Amino acid sequence: MKQWNARYPNRFDLASDQDYLEWRDEKLAAYPANIGELVVELGDMTALRPAEKTRILEIVERANMCVYTAGAAELEMHSLLALGKQLGVARTDKSARHAQSDELTDSGILNRAIPFSTRHCNWHTDATYYGSDDPIQALFLLCKRPAAEGGSNKLLDHEMLYIRLRDTDPGALEVLMNRNCFNYRNPATGEIDPHRGGKVFWTNAEGHLCHRFSFRKTDMAWSDESDVAAARNVLASLISDESAHVIEGRLESGMGLISNNVLHTREKLVDSDDAANKRLLFRTRFYDRVNPEYPA
Repeated sequence: MKQWNARYPNRFDLASDQDYLEWRDEKLAAYPANIGELVVELGDMTALRPAEKTRILEIVERANMCVYTAGAAELEMHSLLALGKQLGVARTDKSARHAQSDELTDSGILNRAIPFSTRHCNWHTDATYYGSDDPIQALFLLCKRPAAEGGSNKLLDHEMLYIRLRDTDPGALEVLMNRNCFNYRNPATGEIDPHRGGKVFWTNAEGHLCHRFSFRKTDMAWSDESDVAAARNVLASLISDESAHVIEGRLESGMGLISNNVLHTREKLVDSDDAANKRLLFRTRFYDRVNPEYPA
């Protein structure tokens, strides 16, 4: 383990440069060059071996995400929840949502929303409308059936985005970390909730960086204050630029994603006409963060 959080506790303090500069150089050097460097093959995702767990946590520390193979485990939601529990994340938002929102497929009552359709999903973190009191910090996926064609994902570690902002426009980053930049929209009605919203970047109680963003206009109502609007434009431009740090790949059957709610897209897909063969991914979101300091 690199133990960056213990070695460089002030790396996200905009008033201090020493920890940031040393951490930045190590982070850039360690960041995976492609999706192959993110993959851990598991014997059974519901019963991790110590070495498998250590490997997952090492990769998550490097990139805030990891791709895994399920091994002998059933490709069902209970396997995904069991994996989370072994990695120290168990507080899900499942009780707050319709049961079918745990299944990413274009069948069912939720297929009018983009994640449950065959359409392209632009850059976003998950659950940007859930509120700032207890935000989503981790997102896990498990693929049971991929699309017939397409449906790949692009992934971007928000810490890499933080580095680009801090190096190119620290003023914009300061606004995004210290100002309440947006309010949430009610996902059912589209109405703006004046009592819920917050910062775009922040650190949690343990000192880890968290981030939320979405290009989807139904999620976030941004402040019209000039400095916030300018900072948002800088952030959106860096995300749209799709730097070399963007990692792309497609989850096939028996593969899944562990992430600290990194930025991601989903490309347009072509699905089967047969309901029994339609694309199906299980998804669960956690209020906890996968933490490399969690006991192995």
